[in-house]
Amino acid sequence: MNIWAMLGIEPTSEVKTIKRAYARKLKECHPEENPENFQRIRQSYESALEEAKRIATDPGARTELSEAELAHLRSPEPAAADPGPESPVKQFVRRCEILYADIARRIDPEEWQELLDDELFWPIETRERIGIELFGYLLKHPYLPQTVLRLLDRHFEWTASERRLADDYDPTEVALLMERFGSFWELRYDKLTSDEPYDYDAFLKFREQAHYALVTNDLSLAEKTLKAAALLNNREPDCLRLIALFYLRQNQYASALQVLEQWLKDEPDEPEARLMHADALRGSEQWEAALLDYEHLAELLPGSIHALSGKASCLEASGRLWEAKKVYEELLSRYPEDLDAQIRLLMLNDKLANELTGEPREETAGVLTLAELYLDTGRTSECAELLLETESRQTLSADLNFLLGKALGKLERYAESDLRLSRAESQTETEPFKQADVLKLRGLIRIALRRFDEAREDLRRVLLLQPADAEALYRFGESLRMEERYEEALQLLNHALELSSNWYYHSARGDCFYSLHRYPEALLDYLRVIQYDRGLAEAWFRAGYCFLRIGDYAHALEYFGESLGRGFPEIALLLMAQAQYRSGDTEEALRSTERYIRERPQDYYGRIIEGDLYRLENRSEEACTSYEEAARLAPDEYLPLRLSAHMLLRSDRAEQAENRLKLLTERYPEKGWAHLQRIRLLIARMRWQEAESAIVAYTERIPAKEQDPLVLLYGGYILLRTKQYVQAAEFFEAARKVGLRGECDEYLIRCYVAMGRYDQAEALASEISSADDVSPVLVEIKQILDKNAGRRWKWLGRSKPIQLPPLADNPALTEPAGETLSDFHGF
Repeated sequence: MNIWAMLGIEPTSEVKTIKRAYARKLKECHPEENPENFQRIRQSYESALEEAKRIATDPGARTELSEAELAHLRSPEPAAADPGPESPVKQFVRRCEILYADIARRIDPEEWQELLDDELFWPIETRERIGIELFGYLLKHPYLPQTVLRLLDRHFEWTASERRLADDYDPTEVALLMERFGSFWELRYDKLTSDEPYDYDAFLKFREQAHYALVTNDLSLAEKTLKAAALLNNREPDCLRLIALFYLRQNQYASALQVLEQWLKDEPDEPEARLMHADALRGSEQWEAALLDYEHLAELLPGSIHALSGKASCLEASGRLWEAKKVYEELLSRYPEDLDAQIRLLMLNDKLANELTGEPREETAGVLTLAELYLDTGRTSECAELLLETESRQTLSADLNFLLGKALGKLERYAESDLRLSRAESQTETEPFKQADVLKLRGLIRIALRRFDEAREDLRRVLLLQPADAEALYRFGESLRMEERYEEALQLLNHALELSSNWYYHSARGDCFYSLHRYPEALLDYLRVIQYDRGLAEAWFRAGYCFLRIGDYAHALEYFGESLGRGFPEIALLLMAQAQYRSGDTEEALRSTERYIRERPQDYYGRIIEGDLYRLENRSEEACTSYEEAARLAPDEYLPLRLSAHMLLRSDRAEQAENRLKLLTERYPEKGWAHLQRIRLLIARMRWQEAESAIVAYTERIPAKEQDPLVLLYGGYILLRTKQYVQAAEFFEAARKVGLRGECDEYLIRCYVAMGRYDQAEALASEISSADDVSPVLVEIKQILDKNAGRRWKWLGRSKPIQLPPLADNPALTEPAGETLSDFHGF
C-alpha cells in the first residue's frame, strides 16, 4: 500500500496539504460502513505526517512513486460511492437544514439541543465529521443567535480547533464566523416573524450591514441597506432602532420620532426606545415632552445616568436652573467620574452665582447659597471675602463657618480654616451628623497642618457615628501613610476601598504598597488610577517603576515613556536606562542617560547612572571619568565622592584615590569605609607614620561597637613594620579572637620570633599547618622553625636568632567591605 496514493496526493512535506487530503478522504469513507478502508486511510495519514517530517529535514529523501502510481494520481478514479441518505452525517445535515429554514425553531436553543442529544450522532468519529460539515454549512448560513452558536461550539469544540478548520476552509471566513461566538454585542432575533413569510437571511444580512455601516458612520451604505431591510420587514425592533439612529445622526428629528413612535407602540416599556425618543424630542427642543420621557425612563431604569443627564439638560434648557442643579448633583453623587456632568454643573453654578451676585445679601440663606455657588465654581477667594464681609455685620452660623473653613482650606490658609471649623464644631453639638461633616473636614485640615494625632481624633469621632464613611477611613489611612505607618494605613484604605472604589483611594493604597516594596500590589492600584485618568503622569511613572522592580522591562519602558509624554520630569530617563540595561540593551541605556545629561547638564545623577552602566560593563576608566564628573558637579555630596574613590581604587590610581578618601574622611568622618581604605592605601605606600595617625583618627571618630575588626589587622601590621613587636602581637592576638585568624597568623608568628618567643611561634605554626589552605610562606616559616627547634635542642637552647623570609612589599591585606554598592544608585 502506498500512503500517498491512498491519500490521493503526491509526496510532500506540506502538513496542510496532507491534512486537507485526509479530510477529503474522510468525507468519502465512513468508518462504520467501511472500517477496513477507513483504517487504511488513517494509517496512511499518520505515516504521511511522519514521512513529511523526514522530507522536510532531508529533501533528497523524497519517496519515489512508480509510473503506474503517478498515473493513478494524475487521473484519479471516481470518488467512493456516496454513503447514502441514511448515513448519520447526512441525516444530521439534512435535519439542520430543516431546522434552520424554520425561523421560530432556528432561534430556539432547545431545538438544537434536542438534535445534539440524538444517540445516533454520539460516536466520536461521527461527531468529528458532523462538526466539520456543520461548520462549513454555517459559513454560508451564519444567522443564528449567540446562545445557539455557543451551544454548538461547546459541543463540537470549534474555537479550540480554529487552526485546523482554517486548513479546511477559507481562514478569513473562519475568523469571521468565530467572532460571532464571542462578540460582546448581538442584534435581536426574537421579533423576526411576521404575518407574511420573507427571506429571513436576506433581512438579517442587510440589517447587519446597516449596523456596521453606522458603527463606521458610513451613512450612504447605511441608507441603502436599511431601505433593503425595511422592504422585507419594517416592524422589527432592531431595524427600527437602526433607522431611527440613522435619522438622529443627520438631525432629522421628526423622521426619527415617527420611527420611534412605531417602535414604542409595539414595545412601550423598551428602555432604549424611550431613551432615543427622549433624545429626539430634546434635539427638536421639545423640552417638556422630552422631560416626561426621561422621567419615564427613570422609572424603567432607576438611577440611569442617561435619564438623569437628559432630565438635567431639559430642566436647564427650559430655565428651571435650581431644579437642574439638584439633578446634576444627584447625577454626580451616583456617577462622580462623569466629566460632562461636572462641566455642566460648574457652568450652571457660575451662571447662578452671577445672577445672585447683584442681589441683596442680608438674609443668611441668600449668603449661604451664593457662598456655595462661589465655592462650587472655583471662585474660592470671592467665597471667603463674602463670608468675612458678612461676619462684619452678623455672627456666622455653623453652615457659614463650615463654608468659610472649607474656602480658607482651599486657599491653603490652614490655621484660619482650623479656627473656623472649630467654631462650626461647637455650634453643631446638638446635630451629630452635621458635626461629623465638620470633623471630617477639620481632620483633613489638620493633616495638612501635620497635626496627625488631632486629625485622627476628629476622624475617629466621625467613624464612631458613621462606621461606613469611606472618605473618613481614607483620610485616617492617609494620615498614617504620611507618618510612614504603612501597614496600619493599609488596613484603613482596604476598608475604604471595600465601600467605594475611588481612584484616589487606590492611589493612596498604591503608595503604601510602593513604600513597602510590595510592587505587584502597588502596580494593580496604579493601573486603576491610570484607568480613571490617563493624564496622571505620576501614576504612569510609578507603574513603570513597579514593572521595573518585578522584572517586566518591556512594560517598564512603555510606562516610563508615557510618563515623559505626559510631562513627568526627565528623571524617568534614568529609570528607562536601567530597564534597557536589564533587558540587554546597554547602548540604548547609555543613549537614554546621555539624553538626560543633555537636558539636565548640572544634575550629577545623570553622571552617576552613566558611571553605573560603565561599571557594570567593566569599563572601569569610563566609569571613573563619569563618577569624577559627578563629584565635580556635586562636591558636597557623599555618593559621587564614594563612587569616585571606589573606581579610582579599582583602577589602581592610588594618588587620586587617596585625595578622594582624604576628602571623605574630612567631610564624612562617621563613614568608616573611607578611613579603612585610606589606611590600607597608606600601608601599601609604606607611609607608616601617616597610617598610624589614620588608625588613631578612625578609633576616635568611629564608635567602638561600630569599628571593623580589620582595624586591628591594619594597626598590627603598621606596628610590625615599625618594629613595635610587643604592641603588634597584642593587636594580632586581638584580631584572631574576633575571627581574623588566617589574615593574622603569619604576622603574629613573625612578632613572636622577633621577640624571641620561639615556643609560641612554633606552637602557632604547628596549629595552622593542619589547615587545608596554608600559604607557601607559612609552610616555609614552619620548616625554618622546625629546623631551629632541633638545633636549639642540640646546643642546649643556645641558638642564633632565626632568619625568616622577608615580608612582602605589597601585602594582600583584606579589603574593608563598606556599604554594599547597588547596581544603580540614586533611587
